[in-house]
Amino acid sequence: MIKQNIIFIFFFCVILGYAQHKDSIYSRIKEDLDTINTYDGQLNFLIAKGDYYLEKDIDRAILYFEEAKNLVSDTDSIPQAKILRFLGSVAYRKGDYTESLMHYMNAKKLYHALKDTSSVADLFLREGRVYKYLNENKIAIENYRKSISLAKSINDSTILGRCYTSMGGSFRRLKKIDSSLHYYNKALEIFKKTKNELRLSNVNNDMAILYAFQNRYDKSLQIHLNNINFIKKNHSKRNVGITYFNIGYSYYRLKNNEKSLAYLDSSEVIAREEGFKYRLSKVANIKSQIYYRLKDYRKAYFFQVLFKKYSDSIFNVKKQQQIKELELKSEFEVKKKDLEIAANKKELELKSYVLTTVLILFFTVIIGVLLWRDYKARAKRIQNKFEKEKLKKEVLAQKIKVSESEVKGLVADNTMRLEFIKHLSSQIKEDKSETSSSEVKNYANSLLLKLQNQISTENKLSSLQDKINEVNQGFDQVIIERFPNLTKTEREVCSFLRLNLSIKEIAAVRNASVDSIKALRYRIRKKMEVPKNQELEHFVQNL
Repeated sequence: MIKQNIIFIFFFCVILGYAQHKDSIYSRIKEDLDTINTYDGQLNFLIAKGDYYLEKDIDRAILYFEEAKNLVSDTDSIPQAKILRFLGSVAYRKGDYTESLMHYMNAKKLYHALKDTSSVADLFLREGRVYKYLNENKIAIENYRKSISLAKSINDSTILGRCYTSMGGSFRRLKKIDSSLHYYNKALEIFKKTKNELRLSNVNNDMAILYAFQNRYDKSLQIHLNNINFIKKNHSKRNVGITYFNIGYSYYRLKNNEKSLAYLDSSEVIAREEGFKYRLSKVANIKSQIYYRLKDYRKAYFFQVLFKKYSDSIFNVKKQQQIKELELKSEFEVKKKDLEIAANKKELELKSYVLTTVLILFFTVIIGVLLWRDYKARAKRIQNKFEKEKLKKEVLAQKIKVSESEVKGLVADNTMRLEFIKHLSSQIKEDKSETSSSEVKNYANSLLLKLQNQISTENKLSSLQDKINEVNQGFDQVIIERFPNLTKTEREVCSFLRLNLSIKEIAAVRNASVDSIKALRYRIRKKMEVPKNQELEHFVQNL
């Protein structure tokens, strides 16, 4: 009875001391926060402190993270996700796997919304490790594979190497040795390439566990003993405790009970400090078997009860149900997300279809307007061309009228001259009959002959108007189009040449000298480029 009271008082003192220690830490946190004025500064301080104490004093780390969780704003997703990930790690280290999964899943949801692929990949890996400790290795492997897929998409070799290491552990537990070795070797290849000694030591430790699984305890023990100093110097307390357990287990299998118990005791001390219930259950189980082997049945029974206590706290039915609920909730959220993505995709397709239709209609209208404007422009150009042609024809008609007027004037002059010559001829005939001088009569006869010739010429010229009108239909336009460098006078001479008039006749009509008509003919021949062996009249008439 006295012994029981002493034990009760001892535990009461321990609990009281822990409560006072906790209050002391909490007071210190509050004092530190009072010195920081900004929200961001306080939040960053709490997260950094929690991360610092995570490997050194897990209870102190919890207080910092819990205070950060209370402080963080509901809309501040990034620090929220960080805190949840840290709380998941704390629960994982303490063996509270249901709580660990809950925090990891909530953190993953936030990082997914933030599109932080690296963090989502890391959380799939962490969830896989929780499932590994829950002996759900197939689910663990599924999570590792999701993590590997994301890590490859962003070329994150560290996460890849960690995943391969964990994959090796899960395949080892499933007794698939070849697969386990395959992934351990892939992890070794990555960490050798990146020269990451810390990760290499983790893989070597896992390889040692694999050798133990194959009953190659001497080789397993050798690797652990070679690595223990490096692990003490570079790893967390938790990893040191795990290595102590693995060494103790190898000695147990080699039936060196004394050394086995020594290392198991060291592992147990660290596991208690860390609140690592899973490791405590494993230590209690091996110790129970050692004491049973040593025929110390009281201690064997004590550690067997302890093993059952720790195991039940980790793997009890209620917690398994909670994990199942978390998995179902997570699966439901994934399916919900998939449905939302599908709905958004359909909505986007519909919007795209509507937008495409609107764009087609818009561009159809634009093309229609452009075609109509082009049609109007072409119609206007045709109309302008028609107006110009019409004006040109009018100008040409006016020129023709002027030319006709000039020709009529010439013909009128011709008629007047013809009448005058006839009258003069009659007068000379009368005067000739009245004279008796033979010389005068001879001269008069000669003069009458000349006058008669001129009358014949003038008669030809009197019919010139009709001939010009007949020949000149379209001829002047042809001359203009084919020989635009000809002058108006030169075109008129061409019209006379077409009538086959002689140089003298053209000179008479033009009231010009024969030499000036010859000069005109020369210029016309040159401008028309008439061959030397062809007469100008024939060339003009063939036009």
